[in-house]
Amino acid sequence: MRKHSELQMQVLRLYRDILRCARSRGPEERAQISRFTRDKFSQPIARTQVTRIEYLLGYGRRQLEMLQMAGTKKVEVRR
Repeated sequence: MRKHSELQMQVLRLYRDILRCARSRGPEERAQISRFTRDKFSQPIARTQVTRIEYLLGYGRRQLEMLQMAGTKKVEVRR
């Protein structure tokens, strides 16, 4: 079994952190955050698209920061 690269570990860490943050919310919001997160993380991206992956990691971290702020109520849906 291969070890994960550092970039893969960062993606997995972000995924876990977002789901942990969702646990602190109410049932409806938790379900919405979980669905949104699973949907975004399940979209296939080639390993060779490192720049895109790094961009999405930054975007995800900013979204996590917004979720962690006390007054945030919804997840921004960006297409």
